[in-house]
Amino acid sequence: MVTIKDIALQAGVSVGSVSRYLNGFQLKDANEEKIKQAIKKLHYIPNQTAKSLKMNKSFSVGILVDNMDNFYSSQLLAKLEQLFDKAGYFLLLTSHRNSEQIFEYKLHKLIERSVDALIILKAESKWKAFQEAGNLNIPVVSVESSLTDRSVPEILSADKEAAKKVALQMISKCKKTAFIIPTESDYVLQQRLAGINAAFQATNKKMNPAYITYVDYGTTETYQAVPKLIEQGFDSIFVTNYTNAVQALQGVRDAGKKIGKDIAVAGFGYSHLLQNMELPITLIKQPVDKVAENVAETTLKLLDHQQVAKQTFIRDRIFWQKELQDEQV
Repeated sequence: MVTIKDIALQAGVSVGSVSRYLNGFQLKDANEEKIKQAIKKLHYIPNQTAKSLKMNKSFSVGILVDNMDNFYSSQLLAKLEQLFDKAGYFLLLTSHRNSEQIFEYKLHKLIERSVDALIILKAESKWKAFQEAGNLNIPVVSVESSLTDRSVPEILSADKEAAKKVALQMISKCKKTAFIIPTESDYVLQQRLAGINAAFQATNKKMNPAYITYVDYGTTETYQAVPKLIEQGFDSIFVTNYTNAVQALQGVRDAGKKIGKDIAVAGFGYSHLLQNMELPITLIKQPVDKVAENVAETTLKLLDHQQVAKQTFIRDRIFWQKELQDEQV
């Protein structure tokens, strides 16, 4: 096994210099380069366990996400891994699958593994273990979920603002707008519904409950609802999540209607996926990369004992279609 003594001998520097370099101290450029080349030549792998014990750090960050097959979550994780790799931290990843019992179990397992910090994605505010996240003795960052006591920093997409903007345009430009909303009650969907309600309040109109269709996530209920909505005279549909937006588009097409001409469709989604299909849909895209950058920056600042904002909103990007766009947008 290659040791730091071997590295020092190969590089022609002291063992102390190699040790300082491995622990992040800055050396003379020439010495740093010698050590880098020696490490590369001898294929040296640092003993992370020994380093962790010495510094009382695991150099790992735990991430507890909702579902790994969720497109938003997978994109976020891919970006976070890149950012934490650069910072010298290893990610320990697991999911709570929208279950309070699993969330509590996985949370304890991450803590047992001595992670230096914890990132929680889309937890339910009502879950007891999440409510107590601020009492943990490590930095915690919440993503796309909120606690009323603001006990941990929160990084959030500004979905309420975006939903309000799009809903305002649909209310003002279309005769009759239907809203398709999942039955789930997580923070993200609550914010999107709040944005729609805010649009009605801004126009001094009352939202007709009959205009709302609630659907179960992971079913074909959205697709089945679209023909009925068309029969009832709706000329526009606002869908509050990506999966159901795709179903709505298919439903409009299979009903023999033209998207954008006969039926205006708007919803949250991933621009590069739907735009590549050349579908004229107004899209609200969450800024995944910017969210990840803020999450990483906040976590690293907390690890460095710096002050951070308690709540940060990242603005969504709206890709407007001409049937909804005007000079005010």
